[in-house]
Amino acid sequence: APRPIATIFFGGGTPTLLAAEHLIAIYQALEKTFGLAPAAEVTTEANPDSVDREYLQKLKNAGFTRVSFGMQSAVPEVLKVLERTHNPDNVFVNVEAAKDIGLETSVDLIYGTPGESLADWEVSLRTAISYDTDHISAYSLIVEPGTKLFRQIASGEVAEPDENLHADMYLLAEELLTEAGFSNYEISNWAKDVSKRSKHNI
Repeated sequence: APRPIATIFFGGGTPTLLAAEHLIAIYQALEKTFGLAPAAEVTTEANPDSVDREYLQKLKNAGFTRVSFGMQSAVPEVLKVLERTHNPDNVFVNVEAAKDIGLETSVDLIYGTPGESLADWEVSLRTAISYDTDHISAYSLIVEPGTKLFRQIASGEVAEPDENLHADMYLLAEELLTEAGFSNYEISNWAKDVSKRSKHNI
């Protein structure tokens, strides 16, 4: 029986390393094969350095509805530990471009990076809030086996993440995001309005 797609999510990595035309081709193949439900949500994650206004406009014209920017942190030292190479200023530039084009926007944050203080995390939260996005995700860092960070922790080069600090960071996120008008609807996700909750997350 026909099963039209209600949500599409390009993520788990950096899909915008692909040319916009390649993402669009995948999206169009899904649409042709299954069909899309009315008001389907079509999201891509994006590295802030791998997109620009022209790229985002192509996605919007093709039918994408939402972009989730991998901000991770507003603190350069934290980004360096995470081996994220983007310029933090590009997050704001591209969020503004996406909003102007008519895409819904989200920013993704990671907390608990080795060496990150509660004050660092507060800077990142307040910066993300200042971008006036529809949605903010905040994920606790998980150190995956086989990664450089895993090896650095195992060798003692980098301190092991502190679970109590992680808990304090989560509570700070809940406090500041609630004050800013966001509501938590899933453990790592906050939205400005019920209508801005990610259908894919739900």
